[in-house]
Amino acid sequence: MAGIVGALMLAFGFGAVIAGLVSLLGGLLSSDSGPATCDGEVMRPSDWCNIVRDGRGELVSYEEMVRRKESGPGDGLIIGGTFLGGGTLLLLGGRWLFRRAEA
Repeated sequence: MAGIVGALMLAFGFGAVIAGLVSLLGGLLSSDSGPATCDGEVMRPSDWCNIVRDGRGELVSYEEMVRRKESGPGDGLIIGGTFLGGGTLLLLGGRWLFRRAEA
């Protein structure tokens, strides 16, 4: 049983490490330093943007769009780091369980 759990941990750990690396690279390489935009048009401080998600409309101010734009790369780094760390722990634990089952 420990061998099966170890093999599953190795598989999920490998997937999490790959996802973490992709997220980290996305966070590091996103260099959108331009102004805040709404539907491809530059926003000004008094503008509002109507964002439609899952069929629901949301009015977002210029300040909120700027905040979202600035937090995007940081979010990718946090998510990527978490997946990379968790995946590494799964790989190490899975390897340990897999070897323990063989002994």
